[in-house]
Amino acid sequence: MKRILHLIIISLVGIYFLYGLSSTFLNTKGYNGADIIISAIVSVLVALFGGFLILLYGRTYSAEAIKARKQREANRKREQFDAESKVLGSRARQQLFNADLCIKVKHTAGLPIAEGAEIFVYRCTDKVIFERGQDTIELEINKVTDILIKTDVEIQKSWVSSAGGAIAGDNVFGSLGAIIGGRAKEKTSTVIEKYLIFAYEKNDGQKYISLEVTNEPNANLFNSNYYNLSNNERRFTSL
Repeated sequence: MKRILHLIIISLVGIYFLYGLSSTFLNTKGYNGADIIISAIVSVLVALFGGFLILLYGRTYSAEAIKARKQREANRKREQFDAESKVLGSRARQQLFNADLCIKVKHTAGLPIAEGAEIFVYRCTDKVIFERGQDTIELEINKVTDILIKTDVEIQKSWVSSAGGAIAGDNVFGSLGAIIGGRAKEKTSTVIEKYLIFAYEKNDGQKYISLEVTNEPNANLFNSNYYNLSNNERRFTSL
C-alpha cells in the first residue's frame, strides 16, 4: 500500500512539473521577466522534489533494500521468539519443544518436584516434557507403558482392596496410592479429584508419574490412543 502511494505521489509531482513547464512555454508572451524567473524557480524546486522522491523510492524498494528490511524483520522476530520461548507454558515455548499442547497442573508424585507444586506439561509426538522453575524433565514415549486418568475414589478403592493395605498401596499407581489412601479418612470435601498417571519402565521396573488434573479439561488429551502405545515394545513377565 505504501509503495503504491509513493508511486502516486511521484506521478502527481511529475504531472504538476510538466503542466507548469508547458504552461510557462505557452504563456511566455504574457509573462514578464519576474514571472518567468518565479516559474523557473518553481519548476526547478518541483523537479528536485520529484528527483528526491524517485531516489527515495529506489532506496526503499530496491531488491537490496527489501532484502535488508526482511532480514531486520527476521532478526526482530527471532529475538522476540527467543525472549518469549523462555516463558514457561507460552506458545513460543511449545513451538521450541515442537509440542502441540501444554497444560498447567499440580504435581502429586513421581518427579523430583515438591508435591502440590504447579508444573507445565507439554505433549510432544515422541515424549512428554514436565517443567517447573529451572527444572525440565523429559519422559520418552518409547518407555511409557500406559497413560490413564483415575479419580481419587477409584484409587482409594484399589488401595483398600490391595492385599497388605498400606504396604501394598505403594504399588497401586506408585506412591500415589499411598498418598490418596492416607488422605481418605481426612478428606471432608465432596469434590472428586482427577489424576493423570503416566506408567513407564525404568531400570526393569514400573514407575509412575502422577498429576492432579481436576480443573484441567485438556488433561484427557494425553492418552494412549494419541501416542499409539500399542506400537511400543511388548513386555513379557514371568510370574
